[in-house]
Amino acid sequence: MDELWGRALRRRDFLRLTGGSALAAFLAACSGNGDGPSGGGGTETAEVQVGTPDNPVTHPITDDNPPIESGLEPEAGPLRIYNWADYIWPRVLKDFAEEYGVEFELTTFYNLEEALRKLRTDDISFDIFFPTAENIPKVVAGGILQPLNHDYLPNLQANIWPRLTDPFYDSGSGYTVPYAVYQTGIGWRTDMIDTDIESMENPWLAFQDPAHRDITGLYDDYRETMGIGVYMAGSTDINTDDPSLIEESKQNLIQAIQDVNVAFTIDGAYIQLPEAQLGLHHAWSGDLAAAPYYAPKGVDPSALRYLWPPKGPNSTTGGYVSNDAMGIPSNAQNPVLAHHFLNYMLDRDAALKNFSWVLYQPPLVDLDPEQLVADEYIFDYLQSTLVFEEDFQVGQLPLQLPPPVDAQWIRAWAEVQSG
Repeated sequence: MDELWGRALRRRDFLRLTGGSALAAFLAACSGNGDGPSGGGGTETAEVQVGTPDNPVTHPITDDNPPIESGLEPEAGPLRIYNWADYIWPRVLKDFAEEYGVEFELTTFYNLEEALRKLRTDDISFDIFFPTAENIPKVVAGGILQPLNHDYLPNLQANIWPRLTDPFYDSGSGYTVPYAVYQTGIGWRTDMIDTDIESMENPWLAFQDPAHRDITGLYDDYRETMGIGVYMAGSTDINTDDPSLIEESKQNLIQAIQDVNVAFTIDGAYIQLPEAQLGLHHAWSGDLAAAPYYAPKGVDPSALRYLWPPKGPNSTTGGYVSNDAMGIPSNAQNPVLAHHFLNYMLDRDAALKNFSWVLYQPPLVDLDPEQLVADEYIFDYLQSTLVFEEDFQVGQLPLQLPPPVDAQWIRAWAEVQSG
């Protein structure tokens, strides 16, 4: 676990650096998007098909982008990986390269707009790409990924949660396989926050409590943080197209700015909380799991706590839950080797080794998440950061918003940030 010390920005910081309006426009361009409805199952906007848990979507396979044939030998490489910065342990890549007798090249990106722009050019090709779940429909519709041949992926069915071997956003794992799961919850320090957040009926209202003034932060991320405003309103419709609910979310966040002087940060959960610069922050479960390793000498990391609001004993509100994924770009030069790599990353030992560095949890069927505490991957006072398969039935999953709805969210977010 020593490798966690001294790390720079973690992978999810760069989601917050994306720039919402630019990304929305870019994704729309990728897929030829037009207007369309939000919500409902199997929503289709132009050729983009957005599934829901109640109505999963199976993405079509086109004649000009077929899966590779079965029974092929892996190419000689090098395997070219394109991933978020600091979101895979290089040691795991070296292990794979040694096992297959190939070289590897790891290229990183800082936001999805940058990544998709590079993937859509013919100047360079990659063999592995790591999209976020909610963007997979547009990435597939844009022709960026190739369909998978499951003959090369026996570990998918053998090792991964059934819910994510057949995800609603990519039924049958036609184009992607899961990488890591996470929740969005609340992190705080017990030596700075006296409020009994765990017992609140709506724990998200802690971000409006004047008692937490000047020590509170929210992520600088329009989808996640506007969703917190929705939860503050007593709703769980984090994919809403209702202008009145979007307005109410905006007003809740503006109220938090006025009453609490809330800070919008990119590193508050895993840097400023363990450093005791902040006492309360909106937090991804993986960020809080890693936070103790960023605590400076003399600051007690055992004061850190995490709550996913749906699991609060008195809570009536919700919380985000989702996953990131892996896929193979349509112009990959080593597609057979890439399939072997996906299967390798779905192996229990490789997934756990990688987890020990990134601390974003792999969805393994034969892994009791509580064992991660017993094996000292996760500190016992942060065992609430563990993610269980049933959490996906309890929490809310972000969906790809149609551009007109996304634009409403982005406009409201701009007003929030302007105060």
